[in-house]
Amino acid sequence: MSLLSGLLDHIPPTIAGADKPTMANRAPNRPRLVLVERPAQLPASTYTNAAMATPEWRNARDQYISHLMACRACCAPTARYCLTGADLRATYDRTPMESHQ
Repeated sequence: MSLLSGLLDHIPPTIAGADKPTMANRAPNRPRLVLVERPAQLPASTYTNAAMATPEWRNARDQYISHLMACRACCAPTARYCLTGADLRATYDRTPMESHQ
């Protein structure tokens, strides 16, 4: 017999849902939450990810990330970059991910 089981022997078992108030016990002024379904803002066909991005954007991203991984002076979370890293980040930010047709 372990110490923990000896302590748990004196605690009465809980009944699932016993501590939840019923609808009759709730305050009448309490606001109720309602699930509202909103239509999607963008159709599924316009979703863009890296696999569907332009080759220019992927090239800019790959150069930027490759530099970040190798450069000890650059730190992306704090937005601290060396001159080369700042140029690569600016190019990455300027390059459009989608081709506008």
